[in-house]
Amino acid sequence: MPESVPVDDRTGLGDLPFDLDAAAVRRRGLAALRRSEEQLDELLALESRPTETNFLAPLDRILLGAGDVGIHGHFLFSAHPDAEARTAGREVSEAADAFFHAVRLNERLYAHLGELARGPLDPPNAFAVEKLRRDMRRAGVEKDGPTRERLLALNRAIDATGNQFLENIARRVRWIDLEDARQLAGLPEDYLASHRPGADGRIRITTQYPDVGPVLSYADDPDVRRRALHEFMNRAYPENLPVLDALVAQRAEFARTLGYSSYAAYALEDKMVGTTEAAHALLDRARGLLQAPARGEVERVLRRKQRDHPEARRLEPWDSRFFGGLGYYDEKIRHEEFGVDLKSLRRFLPYGAVRDGLFELCRELFGLEFVAVPAAGRLHPSVGVYDVARGGSPIGRIYLDMVPREGKFSHAACFAVRAGLGGVQRPQVALLCNFLDPGTPVESARLEYSSVVTFFHEFGHLLHALLSGATGRVYNGMDHLEWDFIEAPSQLFEEWARDPATIARFARDPDSKERIPGEALARLKASEALGRSAMWLRQTALAAISLELYEHEPPPGGVGELLRTTFNQYAPDPMPRDYHFEAAFGHLHGYSACYYTYLWSVVIARDLVGPFLEKGDLTDPTIAARYAREILAPGSARPAAELVRTYLGREFNFEAFERWVTTTARAPAAS
Repeated sequence: MPESVPVDDRTGLGDLPFDLDAAAVRRRGLAALRRSEEQLDELLALESRPTETNFLAPLDRILLGAGDVGIHGHFLFSAHPDAEARTAGREVSEAADAFFHAVRLNERLYAHLGELARGPLDPPNAFAVEKLRRDMRRAGVEKDGPTRERLLALNRAIDATGNQFLENIARRVRWIDLEDARQLAGLPEDYLASHRPGADGRIRITTQYPDVGPVLSYADDPDVRRRALHEFMNRAYPENLPVLDALVAQRAEFARTLGYSSYAAYALEDKMVGTTEAAHALLDRARGLLQAPARGEVERVLRRKQRDHPEARRLEPWDSRFFGGLGYYDEKIRHEEFGVDLKSLRRFLPYGAVRDGLFELCRELFGLEFVAVPAAGRLHPSVGVYDVARGGSPIGRIYLDMVPREGKFSHAACFAVRAGLGGVQRPQVALLCNFLDPGTPVESARLEYSSVVTFFHEFGHLLHALLSGATGRVYNGMDHLEWDFIEAPSQLFEEWARDPATIARFARDPDSKERIPGEALARLKASEALGRSAMWLRQTALAAISLELYEHEPPPGGVGELLRTTFNQYAPDPMPRDYHFEAAFGHLHGYSACYYTYLWSVVIARDLVGPFLEKGDLTDPTIAARYAREILAPGSARPAAELVRTYLGREFNFEAFERWVTTTARAPAAS
C-alpha cells in the first residue's frame, strides 16, 4: 500500500472535529444550521430567473452544509464514547432534520424550483430538481398553512420518537451469568480465554454480538442457549414497546394528513417497487417459492437434533438459525456432513488480516488504495481511519469501528460522516460494527466466518458511497437513490466473502503462520447453501411484519400481537410469547415499511453478479470496472432500474435468485 494519500481541505471535518465536547458540538452544530437558514433566505430573495449557476449550485452548497451537520450529529449519537456527546449529537441531528422538514415545506423554494425545472437543464440536473420537487410535494408543500404546520410538528415528533427507539436499543444491554465454566463446553478456545470468571466467580455473557453469537452457535448446554436467546430476543423490552406504538401512530397520522391510505403506501411510493400491492406480490411469490425447501431444511435439522434427543418432536428457537444467527444444530450438520468446523476456522480469521485482504481485493477490482491515517482526531482508540485513493487521486476517507462499547449502535451498518459532492468535498464513511471481543487486541481478535460475510456486506455499502461521492448534485448522491435498491450492491459484495479464492488471500493463522487448507475452503463452499431457503423465508417474514405494521391498524392485542401473528404465518413453529423482538428491531424505524428491501435487492444482486459468474472470474477487471461505472458511480443521477438495465442489457428478473435460493446443500463425496 502507498504510504500516503494526497489530502486537502476537501477531506476533513471542518468546524465539527471529533474531539469537541458536548457543549461545543451543540454550539457549533446549531450555529452552522442558523447560517444555512440565513443563506437560504438570501438565495430565495433572488429576483432574476433561477438558473443552474445562480440558484441550483448555491442551493446545493446550503443543503450540503446542513446535511453534514445532521449526519455528523447522527454519527456521534450512534458512536461517541461519551454519553453527553451522544445526547448532543442527537439534538443536533434532530435540529438538522427540522431544518430539512422546513425546507421541504418552503413555498418560495418550491416556486423557484418550478421555474428552474422549466429549463434548460441537462438530464442529471433536471432529475435532481425533479426529485427535490417530488420530495417537497410528498412533504406537503402544496397543502394549506395549518396542514403544513401539523406536518412539520409530526415530522419532529417522529424524529424524536425514532431516535429514542434507537437509543434504547443501544443502551439496554442484557446478560446472563454462568456459575461454572463447564457451561460453556463447546465454545472455541479463544472465546473461553476472553470469558474468564469475574471476581464473584461468575462468567457474564451479554447480548452483544461477540458474546451471544458464539454461544448460540456452539454451546453444548441447551439451557445456556435458551437463556442467552431469551435475553437477546428481549433487548430494549419493555422500554421500547410504548415508543414503537407511538412511532407507528405518529407515522400513520402523518400519512393520513397527506391523504395516503397508510404510511406503507406513502413510504413505498418513491421506491422501485412503487406500491404496497407490488410489495405484497413480491412477498407472496417468495413465500410460495421458499416454504417447501425451508420446511425440508428445518426437518433436516430436526433429524439431527433427534440423534441427541430421540424424544424431540420440534426444534426450539435456540436449536436452529431460523430465529437468527447461527443455529447450534445447523452447525453440527455443517461439521458432521460437510467437514466444516467453523470454530477451527476462527483461528484463520484475525480481523487485521481479513481487513487487509479486503483492501487488497478492492485494489484489484476497483483500483483503490487504502492508507492508514495517524491516530490523532479519531473518535475512539480502537477505530481504524484510512484515506482512500483511486488512480493516485484521493476519493474519500473511511472509519472502521468494529468493537462494542457502551452506548454504541449495537448492530452492523454503514454510516455517512460527510457527504460527497463533486468539486466541493469528498465522502467520508464509517462502518459501525460489533464483531470483535473488546477484551482482545483489535488486530488479532478472531472473526466468526458469518461476521466476515457481514463485513463484506457493509463494505459493499461503503464502496457505493465512496465511488458515487463525486456526483455533481446533492440530490444525485447515493442518499437519494431509491431505497429498495440500496442493499443490492452490498448483497452482491457478499459473493466475494463466499469465494474460496478470495478467502485464501487472507485466511491464515498469525501464530502458526499456517494458511487455511484448500480442502477446508472447498468444503465451506459446498456447505454454503445450507439453511439458505429457511433464512430467506425468515427475511420474508420480517419484511411482511414491517409492511403489515405500517399498513394496517394493530389488532386488539397491539403491535406485538400483529408481529407475532405475521411471523407465525411463515415460521416453522410459533414465536414464543415471551419473546419481544420488536423492541430491538431497529429497522422498524430506519426502514419503516420497507424491510422488503433486502429481498428485493437480493433478487437484483443475484442478477448483477451474473456477468462475473459467466466469466468464471470474480476478479475480472473489465467486468468490475463496468460494474463500478454503471452501478456504483452514478449514485442516483439516474433511476435505479435504468442503472441495472444499462449494466445487464435487459430488465432484471427473478430467475437467478430462484435458482440460488432453492439450491440444496449436498455434502462432498468422501475423498
